Amino acid sequence: MKSSADSSLWRHRDFRLYWAGQASDVLGSSLSSVAIPLVAVVSLHATTWEAAVLAAVQKTPPLLFSLPAGAWCDRVRKRPLMMATSLISAAAMASIPLAASYDRLTLMQLWVAAFVVGSCHVVGMAASLSYIPHLLPPHRLLEANAKLASANTLADIGGPALAGALIGLISAARAVAADAVSYLVTAWCTLRIRSPETAPSPRTARPSLRSEIRAGLAYTWRHPVIGPLVTTNAITSTVLAGTNAIWVVYLIRELNWSPQAFAIVMSIGASGGFLASLTTPRLAARHGAGPVMITALTLAPASQLPLLLAGPGLAGQLGIGCGLFAQLFGAVTHGLTQRTVRQRACAPDMQGRMQATGQWTAFAALLAGYAGTTLGLRTTLALGACLLILPPLRLALTPIRTLRLAAT
Repeated sequence: MKSSADSSLWRHRDFRLYWAGQASDVLGSSLSSVAIPLVAVVSLHATTWEAAVLAAVQKTPPLLFSLPAGAWCDRVRKRPLMMATSLISAAAMASIPLAASYDRLTLMQLWVAAFVVGSCHVVGMAASLSYIPHLLPPHRLLEANAKLASANTLADIGGPALAGALIGLISAARAVAADAVSYLVTAWCTLRIRSPETAPSPRTARPSLRSEIRAGLAYTWRHPVIGPLVTTNAITSTVLAGTNAIWVVYLIRELNWSPQAFAIVMSIGASGGFLASLTTPRLAARHGAGPVMITALTLAPASQLPLLLAGPGLAGQLGIGCGLFAQLFGAVTHGLTQRTVRQRACAPDMQGRMQATGQWTAFAALLAGYAGTTLGLRTTLALGACLLILPPLRLALTPIRTLRLAAT
């Protein structure tokens, strides 16, 4: 008979609240990930370069703030940071439909709102990811990450579909209001968590933030497991940040997709991530974390082929939907496995800095926008597909290829 400690995490009240808050956050962000680019491209008639600037603005905060945010999270309690960043993000998102209702919305405001939300996301993500090991014991982390991934992918499925419906009813700009509401729900769920959070140990002679950042970087990059995982994550996220920045322009302008078709195909693709959240714990237990991560990473370059080969029309949309399905299956499988491995391998006082390291993907979108303008969108996407071959090769050349997760 299972003890309460080993029963389903759905019986863990505080984990349910944490899960609900994160699911609400991702649902709103998934909605706005469709709505905001469409506001720029359709409503404000942004050029390829301007759309890339918007994506770069969203990715710049990790470059500027990820390392200080990680060090800061290791100094303070995590929950207050999570609530504060949610409330600030809600205000920034609410400003977009408010301005649109008065016909005052501009690309500059869109960029500023994206920068504010991106900055809050950096701090909030570092806090929330480093909070899970405080909330649960190590042997429950893979299960927790799988349940969080299922919530994320369900939100990714529902978010674009909800975005398509709302955009058709009230316009893309006003649809962003749903994202503002989602941040308020996240803050409320986080507030209701009762588990006491152990405060970081007081230090009589606290080192400077710069010294703590250096210590975090040294620890992360020298760690035999965490270091290679951070490297592969950085390569993958950088390439995908760049290619995703020009996807919407390519699909709408070159393949003549409607905003509704774009939203529906994104939802189809997201279902691959949901399947991965259900199967990954069993795959990792049977085949080992290392082989599962390497195999999942090989799906990324293969999944780009339908995007490069598809033409306009329903057949092309189905092909790209299948490619997205494979890409997100691999991304979620790899993502939740490597996150669990890093959380279990990392020292408690390094969790925030470890989570924040490797998020420097800021200029990938700008580079993709420049390449898309000079080389063409299809050529730029092909180059991205080639670069995605590197991450699985990186892990295959390390001892991680045989890594397994211990049961306790």
